[in-house]
Amino acid sequence: MRTTYMAKPSEVERKWYVVDATDIPMGRLSTVVASILRGKNKPTFTP
Repeated sequence: MRTTYMAKPSEVERKWYVVDATDIPMGRLSTVVASILRGKNKPTFTP
């Protein structure tokens, strides 16, 4: 049986993101920013 990896708070590495919103529709921008804020772009994403 496999176990699910859960990242510990001490293992989480926080980063700042700068988003250039020039020529990007607001809806597209908001979905990209929301996925970054939730951490879905990381391989260790845990819901």
